[in-house]
Amino acid sequence: MAARCCLELASSTASASYIVAIVMPTSSSAASASAVGKILPAISSLLRPPPRHELREYGGVGLVRGKRVIDIGCGDGRMALGCAPYASEVVGVDPDPDAIRLARVKMRDLGVANAEFKVGVAQELPFADGHFDVAILSWTL
Repeated sequence: MAARCCLELASSTASASYIVAIVMPTSSSAASASAVGKILPAISSLLRPPPRHELREYGGVGLVRGKRVIDIGCGDGRMALGCAPYASEVVGVDPDPDAIRLARVKMRDLGVANAEFKVGVAQELPFADGHFDVAILSWTL
């Protein structure tokens, strides 16, 4: 049985399109998660838009202000750390341990206290249903 998926095109401009997607695995799809979440080399965050521009395309910082946010496929933490100044809590999850190590270094260097980064895959998130107010998948396959 396939995972249920909600996909929404948030904004499209002449230069870029931004897509927000939330995937809610069913119990049978979660069981096969070990076959998913393969690690692919990431393109540098420097090639992506600044988080504040991406948030603007999603409707502005009000999307995350005071909310619990999860960034699935967070890579080096670019978007999660961009949400942290506005959110009450930010968790970044990515299957690449090297990317998570880099995200943690960036978090410490920036002095961010309301974020954490975990190695993991979207199909096996260790959180109760409803724990997060906003789920972000930014530049994630």
